[in-house]
Amino acid sequence: MTNLDDIMKDFTKQIHRNGIIEIHQIPNIDLYMDQVTTFMDKALSVYKRFDSDKILTKTMINNYTKAKIFPAPIKKKYSKTHIMLLIMIYHLKSILSIRDIGILFRPILEFKSQEEISSAVLELYTGFIHLQKVTQKTFISSTELQKTSLKEVIDSFEDNDLKKILMVLLLTIRANIEKQLAERALDFYF
Repeated sequence: MTNLDDIMKDFTKQIHRNGIIEIHQIPNIDLYMDQVTTFMDKALSVYKRFDSDKILTKTMINNYTKAKIFPAPIKKKYSKTHIMLLIMIYHLKSILSIRDIGILFRPILEFKSQEEISSAVLELYTGFIHLQKVTQKTFISSTELQKTSLKEVIDSFEDNDLKKILMVLLLTIRANIEKQLAERALDFYF
């Protein structure tokens, strides 16, 4: 049986390889919609569960624009600022609703000039990259601290199938707690 340690080590290696899109990796030229979806699909492929999964579709981008959580393209082209926002939206959308993402980004997207938005998004994205790096570094160590007591619970079951189910339940519980905390922080601050 593959245990949680093996799954986490493999996952961490995978994310460390190419999970963070640095600013210099984002094209400096404006892109058309098809180029954006192709870039995002390649750049964030490490996050795909299945090879057939789509990271981002044209419909998603259009919906983000309609929901006003994403600025409209300029002459059907998307800038580096658009790409940085899309990368952050990708990471947010599995945790927060589109409405919540709109609330979160409202302070940088409303009532500002294009230059102010670009500057704010660049600063935000720089912080986002830093947070990703710190989170990756602390992911294993925080799990190690919790693992000792949690392993006792999981190991108290003899059936391997039950142990596997409990491992998935453990990760889901942690994800739900973090999701609820993110929602509360959003409600408190915005």
